Order: sequence, then C-alpha cells, then structure tokens
Amino acid sequence: MKEYIFQKLLESGELKDKEAVITIGVFDGVHLGHRTLLKKVKEESGRIPGSISLLITFSSNPKPGKFRNIDTLRLRKEEVKKEGFDAFVVIDFSTEFSMISASGFVKMLASMMIPKVLVVGDDFRFGNPSSSASAQDLGKMLYDLGMDTKVIIEKAILTEGGEKISSTLVRRVIEKGETGCIPSLIGRKYRIDLMPCPFKFEEDALVFGRDSIHQLLPPPGVYEAEILDISGSKRIGLCRLDDNFLRFKPMDTDNSDSRKDILPLDSIFFGERK
Repeated sequence: MKEYIFQKLLESGELKDKEAVITIGVFDGVHLGHRTLLKKVKEESGRIPGSISLLITFSSNPKPGKFRNIDTLRLRKEEVKKEGFDAFVVIDFSTEFSMISASGFVKMLASMMIPKVLVVGDDFRFGNPSSSASAQDLGKMLYDLGMDTKVIIEKAILTEGGEKISSTLVRRVIEKGETGCIPSLIGRKYRIDLMPCPFKFEEDALVFGRDSIHQLLPPPGVYEAEILDISGSKRIGLCRLDDNFLRFKPMDTDNSDSRKDILPLDSIFFGERK
C-alpha cells in the first residue's frame, strides 16, 4: 500500500490519469461500519480493471471538540492495509484546508485522479461549515465537472440493540470502561499505540504516564490485557490504570530479570475490566 500526502499528490499529478475507487473519512477506530465501506471499495475496484483502491483520511479529526482519538494514524493505516488497499492518502487538516468549500474539494479530487466510484457513509459531509455538502450531493457535483462517477452511499451498521455503530458509540463505550464490548463494535480488541510512549520498570511492571498516550483511555481500574512488542510477540497480563499511570504486569513474570526479554513495544490490547 502506497502512502501519500494529499497536497503533495495534488501538486505532483502522479495519479491524475489513474482510475480510482475511493472512500473518504476520518475512520477513527475503523469500526464495523467503516469496514463495510472498505470492503465495498475493494469489491468495486475488482470490477474495474487497472483501477486502484484508495482511502483519503485526515491527520487529525476535523470535527470540533477536544477529545482524544480512538486510533493513532499508524494504527488506522495498519487496519486499512489489512483490507488490501492500494493507496492511503492523508490530508493535513490545517486551518487553511478547513476553509475549502465543498465544490473546491470536489475539484481537487477530480484533478487528482479519475474518480470512477466513490463509497461513503450516509452521514458523510464535506467542505467548510458555510458551504458544506452531503453524500447525496457528490454525484451531481462530479457530473457538473464532467466526471462519470458512481456514488455509493452505504447505510449505517446497527448493534443488536438497534444503535448505530459509530466512532461516537465506540468512544462512549471506552469511556465507560466496557472494553470487553469493543470487539462487537470494531471486530478486534481495543488497541493503544505504545511506539511513541516512553516507559519505565517498576518492580515487575511496565509503567507508562497517561499524558504520553494520545489515545482515549478507559477509566481507572484493572483490565485484562496483552502487550505486543515489535517482533510480534505477545505477553498476557493485567493492566492497572489510575489517574496518572498505566501499569502492565505480565502474568508470566517470575523471579528472573524479565527486563532482558522486553523489546521495543508496539501496542497494548485491552480485554475485560476486572
């Protein structure tokens, strides 16, 4: 999967003659609703010989609010790569970019590549607040630019209780500490990116400052957990969270110096709350 910066790709014209099947969004948490979009893109791309499957996302969440993300960009990228996408395009959501109108964004898209199919959710909106547009507007806007683009609007995926699966719902479940329910919403355990986070040893536990973790964490408590190092090895244990620290204690710790076995860390997966 090739990675691009939106503005640089626009300037280079590298894909301007390439037919593409595209989806656009934040994709925070890459939940089951997102996966429906990703699978549809791959399905449609398979019907168009020579086309590429392409996802456009954001370096930071463009929605107002000061909440922490569910994923880091690295983890989001990994989930998209698993679906077999050809290209991953990141928009640096600057103040300047936030002022672009819906029509301006569509013109950029049409000049960047040949959009054969666009797959979006039914709540998709784009453009600055004073001139935004909805998923239903995409087809006409592209047609007016001379593009014969098929627009597919996917309906939301619902929980068994009939609630829409969304990043907002996933965030709410994490904030309640109901981490054991997360796989039913995103298809996997909740994962925290530890690569950028310094840690220290405290007796037989690995200790991380909460402030060094830039994702949403569940509330204080004890959680079943697995820690993953960069070699792909996992260690099962318990994670104890308080207001200041995350402490992970492997269950296989003995009297030996287990520090020798610790490689640079990749991430931690949260299971049930104890």
